[in-house]
Amino acid sequence: MKPRLSSCAVAASASSSARSSTAGGSTATAKRVRRTCPYLGTINKHMLDFDFEKVCSICLSNQHVYACLVCGRYFQGRGKSTFAFMHALEQRHFVYVNLTTYKVYCLPDNYEVQDYSLQDIIYNLNPTYTPEDVARLSTEVFYGKSLDGADYLPGCVGLNNLSKTDFFAVVIQSLCTVIPLRNFLLLLDLSHKQKFNAVVKTLSELMRKIFNRRNFKGIVSPHEFLQAVGVESQKKFRIGEQADPLALFTWLLNVLHRDQRDRKTGGSVIHDCFQGQVLVTNAQSGEAKQTPFLYLTLDLPSAPIFKDSLERNMIPTVPIFDLLQKFDGETDSGPSPVQRVKCTLWKLPRYLVLAVKRFSKNNFFIEKNPTIVTFPVKNLDLREYVHPDALEDNSVTRYNLVANICHHGKPHDGFYKAQVLHAPTNEWHEMEDLRVTPVLPQFVALSESYIQFYQRQDVLPDGTLDEALRQKCLQDLTKVKIQPEAADDIDDIFAA
Repeated sequence: MKPRLSSCAVAASASSSARSSTAGGSTATAKRVRRTCPYLGTINKHMLDFDFEKVCSICLSNQHVYACLVCGRYFQGRGKSTFAFMHALEQRHFVYVNLTTYKVYCLPDNYEVQDYSLQDIIYNLNPTYTPEDVARLSTEVFYGKSLDGADYLPGCVGLNNLSKTDFFAVVIQSLCTVIPLRNFLLLLDLSHKQKFNAVVKTLSELMRKIFNRRNFKGIVSPHEFLQAVGVESQKKFRIGEQADPLALFTWLLNVLHRDQRDRKTGGSVIHDCFQGQVLVTNAQSGEAKQTPFLYLTLDLPSAPIFKDSLERNMIPTVPIFDLLQKFDGETDSGPSPVQRVKCTLWKLPRYLVLAVKRFSKNNFFIEKNPTIVTFPVKNLDLREYVHPDALEDNSVTRYNLVANICHHGKPHDGFYKAQVLHAPTNEWHEMEDLRVTPVLPQFVALSESYIQFYQRQDVLPDGTLDEALRQKCLQDLTKVKIQPEAADDIDDIFAA
């Protein structure tokens, strides 16, 4: 039986609220703090969902918004005549939390409640992490349990599809594997008065919820982040309309870089993670210049137009090393003979993003190349694609795959999946909206890969660089340079 509110209490609270309310009643302040509240037993955690946009469910205002801890709805204000106040009287729902200050109040009595049992609700509303917590995310295995008893892996949780938002989900889930960026977003202090870009703020909040070990549902809805992206991109990326995850990834990196760029150096966590350099040499003039990049595009060979003897469409395969030949410094590439250039890698990034050019547009429609790209999940060595003069600065040339975005189906009717490596367990998981299933690395290497995220092998679990590995690779490189000279000396001795 629900606790009953006496008429005296209602009258007293109404008069108290009237005295403490300002114009409109939305900025009322509670003058009392209590350690106990008789209505805490009415809280229903199963109804709470803090992933949606923090606006009043009636007036759509984003100022002074409170969440009802009984039914989960959002209302503005807590003073007399406000929507939260009226909801408390009409529905007899008495416990509310401020979505900005994270303080809990009892309405209509209008007093603050401070009780230890409310901490898990406040933590779900605003998950926080210490540097020590973040440092353990890539090494220690943590399991979470939702209210319905389902187990989940923090960092590998499903994201709710809000109508054709799978291209959002795969980019977010892939970025969770980029350790320095993940750590930066988890430790971003949003309590400062500094005004953050709405995309950066909501992405940080979303990342915190993805790694939350005390998540009530075991899943996360990216609704608030998607709304911010839709506004910031002027509806280029929005809910209900499919888009290219590579375009979203590029746009998102530019937004993060602009907002978090260091004014003195011009650098950012985005450049620290993804920026590399390609040495581009004009095939005719021989002029060379260093060009920065955030990802590299790999061109697929044309798909066959003929069928096999059984009238089946043939799906060819090509090794990724054949696609990387455009960066060997000898292969000409370019749209025309006048614009032919030769490319080689000059600076290797910590995280190498490879985009397979799988879609092409003609005069009528978009075509998809179904060619399967075979690639190593571990030890992708790019040494032969690095310019010889830059090898000393790029002694670590091996990469391990940490995330893979695939496209399934036709260009217009298909969907995207993300295959990500859970570092603490060293196991791969395939994510399709809310569905998260284990997958073998062998199947990852045979998927219709569209975007690949590789992590350089000297990146440690805490995001710093392994200087010992770099020195070892540098010594191995020096030995390789010395060996040919020694062989020449031996030949001369035998010739004499």
